[in-house]
Amino acid sequence: MEYLRSLGADVDENSVVVGIAARLNPVKDMSTLIRGFAAGYASCKRLRLVIAGDGEEREKLGNLAKELGVEQQVTFAGWISGGMDRFYNALDINALTSLSETFPYALTEGARFHLATVSTAVGGIPYLIDQDVNGFLFQPGDWEALGRYLATIGNDDQLRN
Repeated sequence: MEYLRSLGADVDENSVVVGIAARLNPVKDMSTLIRGFAAGYASCKRLRLVIAGDGEEREKLGNLAKELGVEQQVTFAGWISGGMDRFYNALDINALTSLSETFPYALTEGARFHLATVSTAVGGIPYLIDQDVNGFLFQPGDWEALGRYLATIGNDDQLRN
């Protein structure tokens, strides 16, 4: 919790933290992540989102979070220095919203820390995640499905663990 607070996150012992480490560019489709997060947050007020990374869409994404009323629950941490282990270790849910991927390193990192996973079903990702077994998959751009999955995981400690 202290680490997340050092990144600027508004978290407490009851928070369920969704995280992503990625460039903030169109192929990563962070707009879908923020829209899905906002939908999930509407049903699970424990959710928080921490985005590690930077890029050309940073201002646009910040404005979207504000427009959707979740700017206090979304943290843009920027580039993380000193390795990513502390970042992944602080998360509860690993998210990926890319429009295209081959074999994303971020999902293997999340798996190493035994994180619940929600991801788009693109590229090689369906070979890594068995739906409803070790994660949830959704179609690119489907922020409603992402929101339902985030709320489901956020509200069910046993499922998340």
